[in-house]
Amino acid sequence: MSLDTDSTADRTQTAPQVIAVASGKGGVGKTFFSLQLAARAAARGKRVLLMDADLGLANADVMLGLSAPHSIDDVLQGSCGLQDIVLPSGRGFDILPGGSGLHELTTLGTTQQQLILDEMSSLGRAYDMVVIDTGAGIGDNVLYFASASESVLIVLTPDPTSLTDAYALIKVLSRQRDIDRFMVVINQADEVESQIVFRRLLSVADRYLDVYLDFMGHLDNSPVVRRAIQSQSIFSSPDKLPPGLFNALDRIIDRPRDNSRNGGLRFFWEHSLHAALDSELQAAQQGGTR
Repeated sequence: MSLDTDSTADRTQTAPQVIAVASGKGGVGKTFFSLQLAARAAARGKRVLLMDADLGLANADVMLGLSAPHSIDDVLQGSCGLQDIVLPSGRGFDILPGGSGLHELTTLGTTQQQLILDEMSSLGRAYDMVVIDTGAGIGDNVLYFASASESVLIVLTPDPTSLTDAYALIKVLSRQRDIDRFMVVINQADEVESQIVFRRLLSVADRYLDVYLDFMGHLDNSPVVRRAIQSQSIFSSPDKLPPGLFNALDRIIDRPRDNSRNGGLRFFWEHSLHAALDSELQAAQQGGTR
């Protein structure tokens, strides 16, 4: 028992904090928030890697004005490794670009997932924090990257469809991937409205799911934020950040790590991979019994 405890402690000290940023639907500011989180954590002295895991529609590098010569597709094709496609963002953190316009990346097979697992297990050791900007919705890639993370952050807006889709994502991650704790950020809302939206989400989750939702803050629907999103820019310094965004980012960065889910990248990605393999096996068995 003591040996296992020591091993867990060693992994905790060396493993980066891995945060998956997800949303039930697109257009809620998920990538914008991922970029701000990476920049703020880097400004506070952390070594940060932002992974653009919205495969097939990746745009984090574009929002930074970068032109990525390679993508994850090149890694999957065997022409290079993940460390070869990492780019400095120019904002203090590194970025791992996804592949844009590549439909085959939207659903990774288990062999491809294993390849990324092996590469990320090694690459992640160079960082204190890995922010994974997932795709929107409940696709296989989203479930995979979310369950591969120590923490999952859900971004939504007051729009009723955004609220419904956020709940659907939490439900699927809870029931299919055994994730029971989520951070929540409300975009395009002031403090009062964001509290109302969060309580609606919390009320439904408490009634039907066995999960814990942790409200981290809001982003005002202000001209400053809208201009930043439209201009694809990152706020240059803490004093430029709108108060709501500043507080939300710092709460996330300062949040204690989840001791139940801090076994490191390999631990989570293998857990996710095994879940995918189990699903494939069950599907095969069901097909064989028909």
